[in-house]
Amino acid sequence: MLDAINRLKTPILAVATAVVVASTPALAQQPAPQQPALARKMSWNEVRRGLFALSKVETAPIVMLGDSHTEGAPWRELTGCPHLVNRGIGGDTTAKLLARLDDILKLKPRAVFLMIGVNDISLAVPKDATVGNFKAILDRLAGTHVVAAYVLPVTASYGKRRINDAISDLNGTIGGFVTGRPDTTVLDLRPLLRGSDGYLREEYSYDGLHLSPKAYGVWRDAIAPDIAKYCVP
Repeated sequence: MLDAINRLKTPILAVATAVVVASTPALAQQPAPQQPALARKMSWNEVRRGLFALSKVETAPIVMLGDSHTEGAPWRELTGCPHLVNRGIGGDTTAKLLARLDDILKLKPRAVFLMIGVNDISLAVPKDATVGNFKAILDRLAGTHVVAAYVLPVTASYGKRRINDAISDLNGTIGGFVTGRPDTTVLDLRPLLRGSDGYLREEYSYDGLHLSPKAYGVWRDAIAPDIAKYCVP
């Protein structure tokens, strides 16, 4: 009886094995499921401009404009002016700022407080290009009162402290074409924030480059008269 059962199992197992072997190549040939494409990461410039585009503010008499120095302060709270918008973007260069000026002009500001240029130096942008962009920014803002600030130095402890020479050189050029320009006031915070060695004083920065609350207090007080003048709805 057992011999008869074993004789029956043998052809059944052979058939089953053949089925498995025959089906294996077909399974192997099936394409692997495609992985979803990774979303492109946005730059901080794109994030900030995207947020500005969501703003329901249509006009603003005062615009704070520049790079991380400008972005870093809650200017409405510091100045007490409710009719002010902050359009600073960390990492901005003169070229990037020039490229987004249409968004600023749409706000129809009466006054623009401008500080830009340190990132050009950090990125080794040729000075002529920076100066050309700076002039173009002022030309585009013609008819608006511009408070143009000199680029601030870095501290002596900052890793790239040697850029202070380039900052000083750029400021000398900026002063040459900004002074006496119609609708433009020069803002020089340097005597208030730097030491006798020409570097930004340590208490005015938290990392050697970016400003501390104490420095923003000095900046706020320096522009208070202009803020009061233009903070009108």
